[in-house]
This record gives sequence, C-alpha cells and structure tokens, in this order.
Amino acid sequence: MPAVKSNKREREGGASVEVASSMGAGSSKLRKKIRDIERLLTKKKNLPADVRVANERSLKALKFELENSDLQNRAKIISKKYHMVRFFEKKKALRKLKQASKEMAELEANPDAEKKDLKKQRKVVKHCQVDLAYVINFSKTEKYISLYPNPKEEDAATLNNAKAKRGMQMTEQIRKSFRKECEAMFDNGTLPVSIEDVLEGKKLDNVKQASSGQAAPDATEKKAHEEEEDEFFE
Repeated sequence: MPAVKSNKREREGGASVEVASSMGAGSSKLRKKIRDIERLLTKKKNLPADVRVANERSLKALKFELENSDLQNRAKIISKKYHMVRFFEKKKALRKLKQASKEMAELEANPDAEKKDLKKQRKVVKHCQVDLAYVINFSKTEKYISLYPNPKEEDAATLNNAKAKRGMQMTEQIRKSFRKECEAMFDNGTLPVSIEDVLEGKKLDNVKQASSGQAAPDATEKKAHEEEEDEFFE
C-alpha cells in the first residue's frame, strides 16, 4: 500500500517533475506546461501541501522563463529590423568621435592653443561620446529611435498631417530623454557598454541593455542578442 500511495503522489506532482525538460524550450511548449500546471492546481483542491508548493514554484519558474522567451523573440525581430540603421549610425558616431578626438589632441599639443578653444573642443568630444553611447546602448527590445534622422524625410512626413507631427514630437522627446540618460550614465561611469569597449573593438557578447526603468537582462536574453551583436560590432 505505501508504494501505491507513493506512485499516486508522483502522478499528482508529475507536472512539476517534468518542468526541467520545458526550461529553455519554445514559447508554445512553455505555455502548454503552464496551462497543465494551472489546471492541476485548479482541479485538484486536495493536493498534498508539498505537491502544491512544488507545482506553484514550478509555475512561477515557467512563467519567468516564458517572459524571457518572449523577450528573446522580440529582441530578435527588432534587432533584425533596425540592424542596418544602427550599424550605419554606429559607424557615423565613431567617425565623428575619432575626428573630434584628433582635433582635441592637436589642440592639446599646440602650446599656443587658447583655453576657451580647448574647453569648447572637450565639449565637442563629449557630445560625440554620448552620441556613440546612445547608439550602442539603446534597448534592443524597443523600436530604435534614429539619432541622426533625415530632416527632409521628417518634414515630408509631417506636412499637413497633424497626427504624424504629434508622432514626430513624441519621437523627439524619446530621443532627447534617452540621450540625456546616456549622458548621465557616461558621467557616472555606469554605461552598460562603455565607450572604451567599443573603441578597443571588444567582442560584446555580454552586452547589457540600457533603457529607463529596465532591468539588466539575464543569460537567456543575452543569448538572444549574441548573434546580432557579433555581426553588429564587426
């Protein structure tokens, strides 16, 4: 009899026992497993306490895994969609920074350089550094807001179109807000991807996302970006 009772306990807790096989699986498999456990918890009101707790823990873990899986899929789609614009803007930002840094070095090497010119050029260099930080650290799971939009295209899009004009104003607000956030992180030395990492050409496998109020990604999310990041930073 005890053996039969043990087997019954295993069947009742079967949903949680097989959770390991669902971890890292696709969204559809995760959703199915979540539904199975939710049905078990709803229908089996007399589940032993330890079995119920085990299934509740499994359910929580699966929901967390599903959230990461959905985020991973979203990151892949958005990264692919905005890959080219980010790639060219990164190159443009790098070019501007290198030129500004070269001019800064020339001024510093010139004993006759005036302090006001040095001060002005330092601001130019910092501006370029923040631009690069913006491109590199913009969230991979959000629609990319171009740092260097085409004014002619924006003017054409908003011509006699109040809705489009409001959209462009909102876009500009997001652009300014995130750039300001990047400047603050730059000043504090807390950029997820530093300027030094980019200039040194490091392989950025472990890039963290930076966006207002957004937590750093876990290993699952990082894995979603590795392919895109490797190509992006070539």
